[in-house]
Amino acid sequence: MGDGYTLQSAAAFSSAFRVPPDVVEEAAPADTRAGHVGIYGWKTPRMDGFELPESDELIVALHLGGSRQVRAVTDQGLSRSRSAPGLLTILPPGRSAAFRTEGSISLVSLHVPRSLAAEMSTPVPAAGDLPWLPRFAFRDPYVSASFEALLRTVRAGSRLRPDYVVKVVDAMLCHLAQWRQPAEAAALPSCDAATRIGRTTLGALFAQIDAQLGRPLRLDELARCTGLSRTSFTRSFRQATGLSAHQALNLRRIDAARQLLDETGLDLASIAQETGWSSQSHFTASFRKAVGCTPARYRARR
Repeated sequence: MGDGYTLQSAAAFSSAFRVPPDVVEEAAPADTRAGHVGIYGWKTPRMDGFELPESDELIVALHLGGSRQVRAVTDQGLSRSRSAPGLLTILPPGRSAAFRTEGSISLVSLHVPRSLAAEMSTPVPAAGDLPWLPRFAFRDPYVSASFEALLRTVRAGSRLRPDYVVKVVDAMLCHLAQWRQPAEAAALPSCDAATRIGRTTLGALFAQIDAQLGRPLRLDELARCTGLSRTSFTRSFRQATGLSAHQALNLRRIDAARQLLDETGLDLASIAQETGWSSQSHFTASFRKAVGCTPARYRARR
């Protein structure tokens, strides 16, 4: 175990937060040369937000305390979801990220080099891809409890055995990997929120969509917002995002439904209504197609 942070992404955290970590645990599996894992605790000063550059490491972070208004910054503006204490975020290798915090936060972060993450999460998907997509502000009691157990031991003044740290991290990664989601369930592809479609921008259009997810939205309505004909709007939207407006709308609804499944006790019929599906059966079928499991099974994983 090291006595200072040496992983690239951990150094980026320290630079972004302008403070060093108050907890450092580093360990390497005995039978690999793929690097070591790092677990770090952070207490940030009050800040508006922070940015993280790309790294070649998998990052899993647990929000422990502080601001309940943490939001991810996307090309379409601020995320609908807000992180609060108890929620997790995954940032895969090769992805940059930015967050709006509106205050100080405390968190614990796990950092694993790409090659070691591939070894530790089994089964590893074909073509060497890691089994994660970016995920923001979701709940997983198993991973949270694992983080908290490690932190309690360290803060009690005990030194953790490297093999113990590695085994706990290995179990966490295997657990997270089983909930891999297909590409269709990912967020909208990267696109410039300032891109104009008719008389409005993509950012303004998505904000309007998000504000009205609870009711059926028709293509003609969205076209009218832009001042374009339905045909011109459809063509312009696909050129700007790579998706049809219908696909984009469904992705926003799926994302909102996942947040409600993670953070509330609403029944499935209420969630279907809140997120604009015509019926619970339509919601269930669309959710299964996008995420790979039914809403009930998705919630049961917690």
